[in-house]
Amino acid sequence: MKFLTVEKVYEIIELAETLSLHNARLSSSNILHQISSGSERMLEFYNECKNSESPRYKLYDYVNQLSSEELAEAIALMLLGRGHSGEQPSDFPDLVREAEGVVPAYLASKAPLAEYLRQGLEKLNLR
Repeated sequence: MKFLTVEKVYEIIELAETLSLHNARLSSSNILHQISSGSERMLEFYNECKNSESPRYKLYDYVNQLSSEELAEAIALMLLGRGHSGEQPSDFPDLVREAEGVVPAYLASKAPLAEYLRQGLEKLNLR
């Protein structure tokens, strides 16, 4: 990786894990949340995105602050980690080019983001 530091990847991983734990607590502790309608869930999501203390806001805010080059490398790392079309570490530069211009929300919206990034780092021997 030329632009994105491993430290920043670990920061994204930490934020993604915090969001996953937050979502798990919501799902297990709030039966109404589980049976709420799609429009109610969208309203919850919208409110979480506006609340600067929410894990979702923090992750999205961090990802939005990445430079376009860092973002492209983070998305490429995520794609490599999830096994996107069987790419190998040698395909990383191609994945970065494919990720150019992709919006930050694409990265932040991946539920198993932390795991994908860890696997991507491992494949690049950057762990």
